[in-house]
Amino acid sequence: MDQQRHTHKRLEMETNNSIPKTVTPLSMESHALTVNTHEVFYEIQEEIKSSMCGCGLVGYSRSASVELSDKEDSEKKKNFNVKYNVMTSEVLCTCKLFERRGLICRHIFSVFLNKLLRTIPEKYIMSRWSKDALRGPVYDLDDNIIHNYDAADECQLEMSKVWSEFYNVISVVRNKEPDNLRNLQRVLKEFKETIEPTNVRLSKQQEMEMLIGCSASNEAIEKAKKPKRRCGNCKRMSYHDSRNFEEPFAKHPPEEEGIYDEEQVD
Repeated sequence: MDQQRHTHKRLEMETNNSIPKTVTPLSMESHALTVNTHEVFYEIQEEIKSSMCGCGLVGYSRSASVELSDKEDSEKKKNFNVKYNVMTSEVLCTCKLFERRGLICRHIFSVFLNKLLRTIPEKYIMSRWSKDALRGPVYDLDDNIIHNYDAADECQLEMSKVWSEFYNVISVVRNKEPDNLRNLQRVLKEFKETIEPTNVRLSKQQEMEMLIGCSASNEAIEKAKKPKRRCGNCKRMSYHDSRNFEEPFAKHPPEEEGIYDEEQVD
């Protein structure tokens, strides 16, 4: 059970945190990268490469809707027969790699390339090797769920798809005109600004507060919290004293209510 959990965790980590490189200009290879876990993709990638440079056609025949191709495998030093149904797109190879491991062999890929297929047919994408398989629950020998994937795992899966799509775009534009790369940068920058604004406009009051400190209303609130003291110059109960008294006594006639306390003498 620990081995099963470890395998799922490792595949998930590799799929989410790395981006394999494509080695051919074939869109079928890019499609394989998008739908498979990275570990399986590397194996498929080797089969795709071998289908291009290590797999030759030595015989061909057709009867009704079935095409028979004899493929010479330069690495294995033997020939394999591939049967392709043009009506159903079903394909069989005598090497039996797909039947044994669920992986498309180089001989079948060679037929797909001859047919100018741009993507792997859906029926030959095994769910157990796909990225979506990482979302499924992990079971023990008694079919009890020991780990189930939640929304966070779904987010990681979508992140993996985004990385794959991003890499596919890069593989298309990297050898093109520099303007394509500049346009891609612009699109990414504009999208980032829509979800993560970096410039927040401040009001005039907020700008002034940043320059001179707290606002006048805040200063009044702070003053109200302090007790009044008697000023030695104007003889009033106020928030100033003789050291910071600024206005002449004449401006504050003693008749004003609350200026003198009960102990003041005429």
